[in-house]
Amino acid sequence: MGISGDTPSTIATTTSPFVPTSSIPEEPTALPSVTPLPTIQPSPTPAVVIIPATVGPTGYEQRWRSQQQQRMVFTPPQLYEARTQAMLLWFDPATNQVVEIGTLQGVFPAQAQFTFLPTQAPALEVPYRINGDFGLTSISDALQERMHAAGYAQSVEAFIVLSDTIVPKQ
Repeated sequence: MGISGDTPSTIATTTSPFVPTSSIPEEPTALPSVTPLPTIQPSPTPAVVIIPATVGPTGYEQRWRSQQQQRMVFTPPQLYEARTQAMLLWFDPATNQVVEIGTLQGVFPAQAQFTFLPTQAPALEVPYRINGDFGLTSISDALQERMHAAGYAQSVEAFIVLSDTIVPKQ
């Protein structure tokens, strides 16, 4: 029998059963023990109540006063003189903004002195009749609307930041 002959060659094959290389234990091994987690009881959560802020004229007055520290009321009001132009300001309690009404120069009444908290500046509270005092008789319609929206129809408590050019009237 040859490899290149006319007769087919036969190759003997043998089969053997699969034998694993490691042995399988007869009894399963125990799994690691699992400790159960403690049961957590939810604590009662307090109810959240949201109350919308509704601020009327009384609230606006309180907001304005909350911007003042060491307020000293003058009884009766005192006269001061602005020797140069000074800005007459108004605190809009609806928006927490300081708005310039205009400038004034000369003698004006002050009804209180205080420290304006946002700037820590000493200031004088000045009564201002809307469109009627200090030659400021044509303030903008938008500013008038803001004053009215904050509950001020006839007058507002304006203020002037003190400087060395604002002095008590002698």
